[in-house]
Amino acid sequence: MKDTREKEIVDGVYLVINHQIYPIKQSVTKIGRMLDNDLVIQDSLVSRHHAEIHLEGNKYKIVDKNSTGGTYINNKKIKVSSLYSGDVILLANVPIMFINDKHKLDIKGAEETGKLADEPE
Repeated sequence: MKDTREKEIVDGVYLVINHQIYPIKQSVTKIGRMLDNDLVIQDSLVSRHHAEIHLEGNKYKIVDKNSTGGTYINNKKIKVSSLYSGDVILLANVPIMFINDKHKLDIKGAEETGKLADEPE
């Protein structure tokens, strides 16, 4: 039985690391070196439980979990930060790109729908 508190996860949101694509399919995605994480990164500078990506409403944010090497967004050290498509997350020295194609699809859909609303007189 599906938990009704679980947020609806949409396609088109993913992380790119080492030429691999990891879809984000949960409201909380745990990242770190330990095997109990959703995304496991085998790098000695990445903490065992380094960071988490949270879906809040229809926006994503990243939370540093008191990592040793730090969490950076576009070369700025953060504790908590919103994520936007194209952001480069750096966990210690491991770069990860955050992609949210869903946002682009929403904008394109709204533009297309707007044009359809204009009917000729």
